Amino acid sequence: MATSNSGTLGREQLGQLGPLVGVIALCTAALTAMFVGVVGLASGQVTALVSRLPLYVLTSAVVFVGTLVVVDHGRYHGRTVLASASVAGLAGFVTVSLGTEGVVYAVTNPGGVVTSYLFVYLLSAAIIASGMGYWVACNRREVRNLARTGL
Repeated sequence: MATSNSGTLGREQLGQLGPLVGVIALCTAALTAMFVGVVGLASGQVTALVSRLPLYVLTSAVVFVGTLVVVDHGRYHGRTVLASASVAGLAGFVTVSLGTEGVVYAVTNPGGVVTSYLFVYLLSAAIIASGMGYWVACNRREVRNLARTGL
C-alpha cells in the first residue's frame, strides 16, 4: 500500500498510486462489460454469438500458450505450469467472450443497458468486485489462512 510513515500520501506515493488506479479502472471496465454480457446472454438478445465464437477460442489458445511459455521460464515447473496456463486460458476465454458480448449488447441495445439504470448497478458491482480483488491480492496470506481454517 502506498502510504508514508506519517499515514498521509506524499508526492512519491501519489505517483505510485496512478498505475494502481489505472489497473483497477481497467478491471472495473472489463468486469462491467462482462456483467452486461451475462445480461445480454440471459435475455437472449445477443445475436451472432456463434460467428464470434472461433475468435474467442483463438484468444483462449493464445493466452494459454503465452502463459505456458512465461510461467515455464520462471521458478515453476510441471503440473503447476500446466494448471496455471489452463486457468489463464479459461479466464481469458470467459473475459474476452463475455466482455465482447457485453459491448456488442450495449451497442445494439443501448436503451436496455444505459437508460434502464442497469448499467449503474452493473458498474457498482464491478467496482465492488475490483475493490475486493485488490484487497484479496494485498491480503492473500490471510485469505489462504481463512480458506484453510474456515470462517
